[in-house]
Amino acid sequence: MKNKLFLMLCENLQRSVKKDCGKPVSIAFSGGIDSSLIALLARKNNDVELLTVGTPNSHDLEAAETAAKIINIKLKRIEVMPELMVLEGRKMQKHLDLKPIEIEFMLPFWIAAKEAKYSTLMCGQGADELFGGYARFKEKKQEINLAKEVDDLKKRIPEREKMITDFFNLKLSCPYLSEKVIESANKFSENERIGDLGKEVLREAAIMLGLPREIAERKKKAAQYGSGSQKAIKKIVKHRIQFEIKFDSSEIAKSVAKATEPENLGWVETEVIGNKITAIVKAENLGSLREATEDFMSCLSVAEKIAKQ
Repeated sequence: MKNKLFLMLCENLQRSVKKDCGKPVSIAFSGGIDSSLIALLARKNNDVELLTVGTPNSHDLEAAETAAKIINIKLKRIEVMPELMVLEGRKMQKHLDLKPIEIEFMLPFWIAAKEAKYSTLMCGQGADELFGGYARFKEKKQEINLAKEVDDLKKRIPEREKMITDFFNLKLSCPYLSEKVIESANKFSENERIGDLGKEVLREAAIMLGLPREIAERKKKAAQYGSGSQKAIKKIVKHRIQFEIKFDSSEIAKSVAKATEPENLGWVETEVIGNKITAIVKAENLGSLREATEDFMSCLSVAEKIAKQ
């Protein structure tokens, strides 16, 4: 019976990947099991381009190079200096309404989309939620609801990955989030999917599909750590200031927060609580912090006037 479930999962993974391989595809590639498996399956149907993004000597660049050699697919290595990584993060921040942690782990995907040669960008999103790949799943197995994790991710995809691919005029492909793959995965219990290593069901299925064990058994490395994006941002942002601004109503506060897209030298985080906006401005030095704060306050003033009209 269990073997039948694995065969069904393997079949649906192959179909899900093939569905978007009518034309050559670009793949956001880290060298881990998720992206390596879809790369292996996609190559059986069409030409593929593997895109790996990272700062010099980052984990993902090295892991991707070894994985690409093992599965014998050419890799496009996109090495980004920390300063340029931060600049790309700021560009992305202008177009997407993301939390700081989301900016950090979505940065490699943003840069991959920017550099993609083909019109479809395929990624491994969903594998960790569906098969229990995060470390917190192993630590608190009894408190985990993988179905909710998948549902929550599917709600975020349009606001993150889909918005990024739309911005660069690409089609987004997330094979692990197809209905049939989710249905097949749900035939296994959550404990079976997570196992001792995390994603044990996916690891076994990947080996059955021909992915070398060396890659199938690789440990999880979060995108922001593997690519070096988080380290780059943390290193350059050394100063911050926090303040609270009170408005006449919560509607005006919300409108101002939404309308404010500061063009400054630092990061700006805003949170609306009632009729107040709490803002944190970050920058790499005190001079930049002063300029960023002044620019942000100027934007707030203009936005407030417009909101009151």
